[in-house]
Amino acid sequence: MSTGTAHLLPAPLSKGGHVGIVTVSAPEPAAHPDVFERGLERLRAHGYEPVVAPHAVARHGYRAGREEELLADFHTFIADPDVDAVVCAGGGKNANRLLRGLDYGLIAAHPKPIVGVSDPSLLLNAITARTGMPTFHGPAVLWDFGSDDAPVATGEHFAAVLAGDAAAARISAPLSWARTGRARGHLVAGCLSSLRCLLGTAWEPEWNGAVLAWEDAFKPVELLDQTLTHFRDLGVLGRISGMVVGELLGCEPSGGLGAREMVEDLCAEYDFPVAFGLPFGHTPLKHTLPIGAEVLLDADAAGHAVTITSPWTTRGGERG
Repeated sequence: MSTGTAHLLPAPLSKGGHVGIVTVSAPEPAAHPDVFERGLERLRAHGYEPVVAPHAVARHGYRAGREEELLADFHTFIADPDVDAVVCAGGGKNANRLLRGLDYGLIAAHPKPIVGVSDPSLLLNAITARTGMPTFHGPAVLWDFGSDDAPVATGEHFAAVLAGDAAAARISAPLSWARTGRARGHLVAGCLSSLRCLLGTAWEPEWNGAVLAWEDAFKPVELLDQTLTHFRDLGVLGRISGMVVGELLGCEPSGGLGAREMVEDLCAEYDFPVAFGLPFGHTPLKHTLPIGAEVLLDADAAGHAVTITSPWTTRGGERG
């Protein structure tokens, strides 16, 4: 099943809720135990009770565990009625190893918030595509909650979005526009190089009418060009209704050309609006974005050019 706008909504996460912590790719908690522990303490300070999966702090080469071990951790928390949300500990490069083993029927039968960033963003989009349930592109335990200089706003927006607070639907960010306009569609959001792993697979998002929000980190612009060209050549850019480019971290110019020049050149043949500068993904200040929810991208909306316009949890949410 592949779907656009969400049809199944997760329950909201309230303060006092139990948050299952999983590692789905690199063994970052094992490599940075102090940062991980600080992230858990910050989650407690926000009013949540973290529950750490058995293999979240393990190491198996360049992954935290074998496929079946990481899948078991994830599925156990999904099925457990006492776990109210599942949050990824960090990132990596091999979350796609879990795509074929995910039990999408189990996930749909136990709708709860699932949160990740960077490499795990491909799992989020796959889950939304296969179940119709929004997932959440938001902060990681290590690199956000565990950071010494994490902006307060990052945790606040995470809490507001996962609680279903309607006020969180209006995302305030000073976007700049390569092409102005207005677009409404379901949100596909994530790290561009990770989303590329879904192209041509059974877990590919529905692109027709989508608003594509992407970001990346530590890639030269020529490599971002290669990746986005792959999306173009598979017809993705001809099907979306709008594009939002996040704040790119460490994506250096190539041959004197920056990311904006590359995107403007590559997208010149299309007429969808293109905005730059949304804080999400790898940057310390980040918004939590509900993948699969309907959003409005509007160059004329002063102060909140991105607005979530459909419910994203069973409580509240913007409607418009």
